[in-house]
Amino acid sequence: MSKLIPLIKELISTPGVSGFETEIAQLIVSKIENYVDEVKVDRLGNVLAQVKGKGAARVLVDAHMDEVGLVVKAIDDKGFIRFEVLGGIDNRVLPAQRVIIHTRKGKIKGSIGIIPPHFTTGKERDKVIPAENLFIDIGASSREEAMEAGVRVVDPITLDRGLDELLGSRICGKAFDDRIGCLVAIESIKRLKDQKIAADLLYSFTVEEERGLRGATVSAYSLKPEIAFPVDTTGAADFPGVKPYTTTIELGKGPVIRAVDVRFVSDRQPREMLIETAEKMGIPYQLAVAMGSTDGAAVQLAREGVATCPLCVPLRYTHSPVEIVDLKDIENTIKLLTETLKSVT
Repeated sequence: MSKLIPLIKELISTPGVSGFETEIAQLIVSKIENYVDEVKVDRLGNVLAQVKGKGAARVLVDAHMDEVGLVVKAIDDKGFIRFEVLGGIDNRVLPAQRVIIHTRKGKIKGSIGIIPPHFTTGKERDKVIPAENLFIDIGASSREEAMEAGVRVVDPITLDRGLDELLGSRICGKAFDDRIGCLVAIESIKRLKDQKIAADLLYSFTVEEERGLRGATVSAYSLKPEIAFPVDTTGAADFPGVKPYTTTIELGKGPVIRAVDVRFVSDRQPREMLIETAEKMGIPYQLAVAMGSTDGAAVQLAREGVATCPLCVPLRYTHSPVEIVDLKDIENTIKLLTETLKSVT
């Protein structure tokens, strides 16, 4: 078993839906506080840390803590929970999922109900059910029973999925976007401990990326970086049903240097730093024009501008409960990030 798996399990099992990142922030602080010179949680909930170097440059590593999920919107007369989606979760994957409602009184498990085929027509079964028509069954028989158990409007809800080891070096689970990026950042902090680094290293573990890059907008302004490497996952398209040339990203082919996406064009300096380091160290990598976006789009525009290039781990089935990554890609991403940070002069 990879030495990374225990930490991955811990990261994905700790709740942190967008806007409700307190628990995952506390976990990350506990993992890095003995390896950094400074760490704090800002007013928005971002975890900000610094490792002092020789002042050659201020280099930021960013990873968002939040995961896509749900939030309680209403409790009906019969105790069924209505919810709103937080982040770009796919409505197609929601019916029949197990979930956890995180209440003041503790965790309450439930299932997203689904009308059985016996009660539906063929046309109805072929339609995607909108989130507003779905509900969570926690076993309650009334609104009063659900509320007595602790459920209230605005309680966050996570999908109830753990980690499964697949064939070879691949693993499956939820919230890999972007707990894998958090893992990469944490591991880089640990591996650079007691090494003489020219740059001052800044780390931000941000909130609400899935709701509009909100945490990164604040953290990048606060930390004043000159160069930034946001670490995230990025969608691979190496499986059936995806149109050819949607993207060239594949699992197992190494970290992705995200040159362009729908909101962002990377800067030449950090992009070339990553490429040169990868080629010098013999680390496989992929250059990509990617779908979606990352915290990089916000970081790049902070203050007078930040030279920014995201570094990503390839991921299948983004924003689903069955995301898949390759441990070799994760390890190579950690190595590429760490060696690049060491190279800053």
